[in-house]
Amino acid sequence: MRRNPLTVIFAVLFLLIPLTVLNAQEGDITSACQQAQIDVRTDVNGTLWLGAGCLFGILGVGAAYLIEPSPPAMRLMGKSPEYVAAYTDCYKSEGKSIQGKKAITGCLIGLAVEVVFYVLFFVALASSD
Repeated sequence: MRRNPLTVIFAVLFLLIPLTVLNAQEGDITSACQQAQIDVRTDVNGTLWLGAGCLFGILGVGAAYLIEPSPPAMRLMGKSPEYVAAYTDCYKSEGKSIQGKKAITGCLIGLAVEVVFYVLFFVALASSD
């Protein structure tokens, strides 16, 4: 039984094209996540969250994890829905992580300043007696 070479070629192409599309989508999602992580590092105001942690303590840390940063819509125009979804998820996740780390750092700095202040206060109080 002899097969037509065109039939074999079409069958192979029919099987390979969906695999190629799937690999392209996975690469698109990976690049979207990488780009989101790069963009959010420049967008998130770390000083703001450092100050929030320093001034408000644990409340600042809580706010850092509750408030989600949103990517600018202009970056997502003309992109596929899968790209937009992956970019947005990665952007929010990485943004919350950055905000939280900065707020925790600020909280620890605020705590250290308070401890130093109270130690100096009690040393001054003890030496005045």
